Amino acid sequence: RSAFLPDPHRPGARMYRSGDYGRWLPDGKLEFLGRRDSQVKISGFRIEIGEIESALVRLPGVRDGAVVVSNKQLIAFYSGAEPLDANALRTRLGEKLPTYMVPAAFHWRESLPLTDNGKTDRNALAALAAELIVAEPEREPPRTPTEQWLAAAWANVLGIPEEQIGRRDRFFDLGGTSLSALQLLIALDRALSFKQLVAHPSLADQAMLIDGRLAPAVREVL
Repeated sequence: RSAFLPDPHRPGARMYRSGDYGRWLPDGKLEFLGRRDSQVKISGFRIEIGEIESALVRLPGVRDGAVVVSNKQLIAFYSGAEPLDANALRTRLGEKLPTYMVPAAFHWRESLPLTDNGKTDRNALAALAAELIVAEPEREPPRTPTEQWLAAAWANVLGIPEEQIGRRDRFFDLGGTSLSALQLLIALDRALSFKQLVAHPSLADQAMLIDGRLAPAVREVL
């Protein structure tokens, strides 16, 4: 019965919650965007792919969008009039979604591949994501004593060399999970809360929190 809800447009009538995502197009047609139950688990978090895609296509400049999983990371593909700044997309999605649901990479295409039925070809996108060779930006090493202390703790928990950790790296992008996040909090002697770690996954931001340099307004939210 939970699938049937009151119809806000027709008093006394009921609506069926299909589990599909869609949007109205300017010509009045309803476009299907995917299933709500397209759920995956990454870094210990259960993630609804459809929820990410729904937020993605609502961003200015994005015509179509799809998200796939590659190498245990969320990879977003989108089409539009022109490529958009990936950092801007990441920031805008971060305002609508939890940090762990924000894709690690964004790739622009003039149009997304379609199946014979006219739906987004997710298999083609997954194969493309696996083949893409993304030039990794030069890693900025930790600067402050707190950042260096954090990098050592990350390296120990994640089991990777400390030299591979930059101040702009994000904990979950380097293989962190909800379990390793708890291990990190213990290693840091609770200098951060789990909520803070998830909301501010980059090494530099975590160091700023610990040093108490974030704006008071941000700390109040936490």
